[in-house]
Amino acid sequence: MFGLYFGKYLVEISKISQEQYIDLIKQQKNTRAKLGVIAVAEKLLTTKQAEEINNLQKIMDKRFGDIAIEKGYLLAEEVAHLLNLQGNPYLQFVQVCTDSNILTLEEIVILLENFKAEYGLSDSDLDALKSGDIDRIIPVFVTKNSSLCYDCIGLNIRNIVRFINNNIMLKKAYAVKSYKYDALSCQRMNGDHNLFVGFAGVGNNLVEIAGPFARENFDCMDEDAFDSVCEFINCNNGLFASELSHNDIHIDMTPPLFYTNGKLASEDDICVVPIIINDKQVDLLVAVDSIVDIA
Repeated sequence: MFGLYFGKYLVEISKISQEQYIDLIKQQKNTRAKLGVIAVAEKLLTTKQAEEINNLQKIMDKRFGDIAIEKGYLLAEEVAHLLNLQGNPYLQFVQVCTDSNILTLEEIVILLENFKAEYGLSDSDLDALKSGDIDRIIPVFVTKNSSLCYDCIGLNIRNIVRFINNNIMLKKAYAVKSYKYDALSCQRMNGDHNLFVGFAGVGNNLVEIAGPFARENFDCMDEDAFDSVCEFINCNNGLFASELSHNDIHIDMTPPLFYTNGKLASEDDICVVPIIINDKQVDLLVAVDSIVDIA
């Protein structure tokens, strides 16, 4: 996921082209970060020390970590820590950038600071993005104003990662009282609390959910595609209702429905979470204890 966020930023500032960005994301999926790159990125080694060890490997049949320990540059525990990070998405992206000679490690460090400042990210926010852990990433983009709303959003996003696409990008959530849509699949839940949950998209963007969930290829949002998105919502809400029941909160689910070219209206807030899947935006819509009118 980190590559999507940082890669898009690099395109925006014209540091890389859109074509290079697409190629980097493809390469990242099959890349395992080298220990030297990780060590420099984690600031446990300098670039000069890493290059020295790499050169020594050309004349010594020893692993990078073993040489680093012998030279006194790293402790055994630090090497173990670095080995555990080899599948880290941030470090994979850094590896691809350096292997492709697109950016140096020094340039990446500087650009990361600029990226953090540009998007108002804290150190912990940046660490969350680097981790690739969706449960750490969600709070960066979704404010926990209501526990019920936040938990519902979290479950839906986690299930997108599990069942739809594990390489998504979130944008900052925001609240509205009206929302225009081209395509909408949604479901209401009633009981101890009233909830409205839906996915909306411009044009045919919802096929990015419909296709993977139904395991079919949809060219447009026809009835079958809408049914697939509705079933995805129904599954998510079924899980959510089950979790709530363990806390003695009981809700009933109404049948999911779909609509085209309309507008939502509510006197209270509808939380909108933009989700980028394959460069297409779909919006997760959640309202708690609000009357949402669909037109």
